[in-house]
Amino acid sequence: MGAALLRSLARSSDRFESLDEGLARLAARGAGYDGSLNLSREEARALGQSLGCDFYILGKVQVARRAVSADKFYFEALAGLFVVGARTGALTHFVFGREQAGDEEEAWRRLEARIRQEWPRCESAIVGARKTQAAEIESVAQTRGTLIEVFPDDPSDQGMERPVFYQRLKPDYTEEADLMGITATVELEAVFGADGKVGEIEVTRWAGFGLDESALATVRRLSFKPARRDGKGVTIRALVRYNFRRPLPQVAAPRVASPEEIERLRGSLREILIPKQSPVKRPNF
Repeated sequence: MGAALLRSLARSSDRFESLDEGLARLAARGAGYDGSLNLSREEARALGQSLGCDFYILGKVQVARRAVSADKFYFEALAGLFVVGARTGALTHFVFGREQAGDEEEAWRRLEARIRQEWPRCESAIVGARKTQAAEIESVAQTRGTLIEVFPDDPSDQGMERPVFYQRLKPDYTEEADLMGITATVELEAVFGADGKVGEIEVTRWAGFGLDESALATVRRLSFKPARRDGKGVTIRALVRYNFRRPLPQVAAPRVASPEEIERLRGSLREILIPKQSPVKRPNF
């Protein structure tokens, strides 16, 4: 349903020209694409070069039966769509759709209507990304301000000291990711300033489902002692990686027994360990 709908939406727009489906599948297979939705920008860019387009869409669509009680249930249709810039490998736009209905076909119909509603936003995101790319190309010749060093794998070789982070923060696993059972890794390149502040952050491996935003928000909250070289603070760019997995269900804490229940249990144990002597009856022949 999802692929056919997106093709029809793209073809109905006068802004875009869609690729031939068969050729696109062959190109993706030739590039070794395995269907992953957790790509680094380098991997996404390589796939885009094989497809020979400016933007492409990846996604996951599924329907699940949810039980309300032993005899009541409903169907939930879910979709996660990734609009990817082929030139940069960046995640340009992400769409999450969630619709419910009493039967499966109706859930699919509602999800399809939701995707149609979201399509204009996808178009706007693509147009906006094109403008941003053009502006970045024009500004390439402009000089940068603060010198930013890439943090080396072995900082001791260059006389550097690692930044010291004052706390360990864990990004939240989102409801959207939980609904679709997503396991993913988000990688970011972040600037850690000599002034102890977090600067520019760039997502270099995206995951969608709100996980990128969760990781970004966590990095922005980090407080740290800056990296140092020869005793002086330096501004560095370093890789930050977060692994997201669906949390295990929490086991309910055992109920604490009352004093009366404890005494009753003790009495039962005494009866088991020292059974009461019952009067012996002679057999009746």
